[in-house]
Amino acid sequence: MKKLLIITQLLVSLALLVLSVDASAQNSGQTMPSQQQLEQLKNLPRAQQEQIARQFGIDVSMLDQLNGDSESFPGENADEEQNIVFPRGTRFDEDGDPIIPEDVEKQFTRGDKELKPFGYELFAGEPKTFAPTSHAPVPANYLMGVGDSIKVQLFGKENLTYDLIIDREGKVVIPKLGAISVAGLTYTLMQELIQNRVDDRLIGYDAAVSMGELRSIQVFIVGEAYKPGAYTVSSLSTISQALYVAGGVSDIASLRSVRLMRGGEVVAEFDLYDLLLNGDASDDKMLQSGDVVFIPARGDMITVKGQVKRPALYELKGDETLKDALRYAGGAEDDAYLSSAQLQRIVNGKRLISTVDLTSNSDLQRSLSGGDVLTLSQVSDSLDSSLMLIGAVSRPGHYEWQEGIKVNDILRDSRHDLLEQADLGYGLVIREHGARRNIQVHQFEVGAAIRGDAEENLTLQERDQILIFSRYQTKDEEEQKLSRFTLTEQEKEEKDREQLLKEYRMAFLQDLVKEKKSSEEELDDELKEANRFVPLREMFGSSEEDEMSVEKEELALYSRENLLEPIMQRLQRQRTENGNTPFVYVAGEVNHPGVYPLVQNASAEKLLDAAGGLKDSAYLERAEITRVNIGRSAAQTDYLTVELDKVLNGEVDVQLQGRDRLNVLSIPEWQNTYEVTLRGEVNFPGTYAIKRGESLTDLIKRAGGFTDHAFIEGAVFTREELREREKERMQLLAEELQREIASNMITGTGDSRASYSQMRTLLADLMSTEPVGRLILDLPKILAMNGERDIQLKDGDTLHVPSKADSVSIMGEVQMATSYRFDPELDVNDYISRSGGTKEKADEGRIYVVKANGSIVPFKGGSSWFSFGSGTQLAPGDTIVVPLDTTYSESLELWSKVTGIIYNSAVAIAAINGI
Repeated sequence: MKKLLIITQLLVSLALLVLSVDASAQNSGQTMPSQQQLEQLKNLPRAQQEQIARQFGIDVSMLDQLNGDSESFPGENADEEQNIVFPRGTRFDEDGDPIIPEDVEKQFTRGDKELKPFGYELFAGEPKTFAPTSHAPVPANYLMGVGDSIKVQLFGKENLTYDLIIDREGKVVIPKLGAISVAGLTYTLMQELIQNRVDDRLIGYDAAVSMGELRSIQVFIVGEAYKPGAYTVSSLSTISQALYVAGGVSDIASLRSVRLMRGGEVVAEFDLYDLLLNGDASDDKMLQSGDVVFIPARGDMITVKGQVKRPALYELKGDETLKDALRYAGGAEDDAYLSSAQLQRIVNGKRLISTVDLTSNSDLQRSLSGGDVLTLSQVSDSLDSSLMLIGAVSRPGHYEWQEGIKVNDILRDSRHDLLEQADLGYGLVIREHGARRNIQVHQFEVGAAIRGDAEENLTLQERDQILIFSRYQTKDEEEQKLSRFTLTEQEKEEKDREQLLKEYRMAFLQDLVKEKKSSEEELDDELKEANRFVPLREMFGSSEEDEMSVEKEELALYSRENLLEPIMQRLQRQRTENGNTPFVYVAGEVNHPGVYPLVQNASAEKLLDAAGGLKDSAYLERAEITRVNIGRSAAQTDYLTVELDKVLNGEVDVQLQGRDRLNVLSIPEWQNTYEVTLRGEVNFPGTYAIKRGESLTDLIKRAGGFTDHAFIEGAVFTREELREREKERMQLLAEELQREIASNMITGTGDSRASYSQMRTLLADLMSTEPVGRLILDLPKILAMNGERDIQLKDGDTLHVPSKADSVSIMGEVQMATSYRFDPELDVNDYISRSGGTKEKADEGRIYVVKANGSIVPFKGGSSWFSFGSGTQLAPGDTIVVPLDTTYSESLELWSKVTGIIYNSAVAIAAINGI
């Protein structure tokens, strides 16, 4: 309990601190109280709020901000009337201040979903003390009694004021007038009597008579009161005020028959529902001393819930009907479905249910019984007499449906009613039919429908959904090809459009799960977990190459994939007449290959329209349809040949059925444009479009040959597919090297501590090396052989022809890697000496030379000044490479390969950058 009190204190303290900016800053790390908790705090009496504030050291003035005003409250002026009523369960300390109830946390966190009996909270207050009302107006029919105080003021020769109290004999004694009997008179008659006596006996005086202090009376409140007993109340008190003083009624009290008993007889019966529902207090009689207010136990109860304004439990009295139940509940909500309400009733120990029509007078007059539960449901969210327009349109949403309405009654102008990215060749109408709500898909050509083409301008039915697609697949395509004005307008309505798209998806997805979910994401998760759908492309045996590589987040908002997805999921539960699923597949040379719904009167021409039309590479004389016919014992696959040119011209009409696959072939020898780039010392460098099979020498002739400054011996030829292959090989080498380094570190092989940093550096160099994809070739020899050993060009090839070189470079494990002007009198050893000689870790036995054309010649020490090993002399543009000795500190066999790749790549990149 102590822990609960600490949590409660923190919660209340935070609710008060949220009113101050400084306090909020200090408590920014805490969880803020909810609006419901703040409202509960505001509902506490002012005295209890102040008590909480003082207990936690909070400035009491903050409460003014919480309560939304800056009024002064009791306690600032001793003469003001104090708040003397607190919530039930409030306890008080020795000073009379309220003690924070232990269940205050429950008061802040209680829910309001549970139905409660109606009216019981009206009197659910508990008085701290009882103070008779001193300033209330006195009604004219008030009966004067013993103990009442009368104030008589005389105006004349002198002004006199007398405060008189009615004595036990029912008289008041007025100086100069004597005793006057007033007990038993009404307040009005008492005033007239005294004024007449003054007029008769005191000439020249006028009298003003008013009430002073009222007498107190004792009444008994018994039965199902919250705190029954004897109470001293004001003589002006009524039945309802007496209930208020007693803290209200208990949980089983009756509100329909509160009885006022006097002398053992019932003098009044007060139905509190008249007061609560109609404001009728005519039966709220004034009390007299010795009266008994008796509250019986409640009678039969009914429950009214659902779409009503005041769902609760209500007490029956007499022969009440369903009409009365609705009146008690404040009437039905605007979206209540009155024609089919549910009435549950207990009959012979069994709970029965019946449907009642609350729009029918006969049903409204049905009598109620104890235990009845009346439930009003909500009207369906589905719109009748409506159409839904979704997709790449200017004004998506719901439209009114009328008999005979057509597509061009909704879409009247392609420029104003459609977005710029709308596909004018492909639109769908989704239509539900039958008791199982199966869907039919109707296809139409959007542009032709707007023009009024009779075949394409479909007649719409109630609740049809019209889908207009984007002609682009991804968001990037739309951004590149659409005008900024259109994008700006689209961005303005992006949230509304996305919300409408979610509603469209929900309409289809909700039928696929067992219970209604609150969001589209939950529906998608439910479908994935259920795993009830087979990927559509697998139905047609498509390869992985046909699969979409575009992520869902990258798809255009109204792409075919986005809009068709919920429809396809619904269609997977349906079957065509021949037992196939209602899908068709188109592959090959079309703009949007993939799976599409089988539309009404499906044909090859409609499927091509759905796929966005043919590419330029499509072979029109022949296409192939793969068809699966399901028999009783087996499925048979047939192949149909289609002449696409005749299909497009309308000469033939090939009908499709479920699971048909249309494969559009490519024109033989068709190729996309191949491009090869020439750079450097050619007469006309640039990117050239080539035909398939064209050679390098032919392209050089087209480029006008080489300039006089061309260094053709050092030409660098790169190929894209080689670059990709090198990249894969480098990745594999990096993984092997990393494993070998880790193995040596674990087993302790070699001097791991000394060389670990170098190994990591070498690995980092390998990972950062950009592959070149160089193809080593002897260009002068190729040009001299008149095409015998020519190179067939491929898409993406690049030839770099540098200017004439007059230098020799040296790199690797030398003291200073640099370049020198070529001197034919110097050999490899001379250049190494000029670079300061080799480093300690150099592998002098594996020194090699990278020739200008990229070939590699090992250095063997040579017999002459200008030769080494093979007898090849150094030439301008050559590079001497002194590799790292891989056995110096570690026995990593891969190091030689790794260093070779790094050095050779560096040489090639240096040659290209020097152009």
